[in-house]
Amino acid sequence: MNDLADEDDIPQVAQSRRWRPIGLAALKFAPSVISVGCAMLAGYFAYVATNTRPPANISQLAISILKSEDAPREMRTWAAGALGIQTDIPMTVGSIKPAQP
Repeated sequence: MNDLADEDDIPQVAQSRRWRPIGLAALKFAPSVISVGCAMLAGYFAYVATNTRPPANISQLAISILKSEDAPREMRTWAAGALGIQTDIPMTVGSIKPAQP
């Protein structure tokens, strides 16, 4: 029987030698894990792109809201904002003058 009471008798393993098998395994399997992950993301984005409805035409919706007589004030404000009509500028009635021929 060997008596290993002294720490000097125990062979020391270097840190780099201890992590080398883990690093080699990571180098072997990492590219395939990355490619499978990228393929899954591409498939997800393709699925989402093909199964989403195209957006409605916002300008047609806003015009129909402005033409409607029974639309609430909040919807009219949203429609004006969607069309780019500024409603926060006060206008006086006398400020509009016809063009002179």
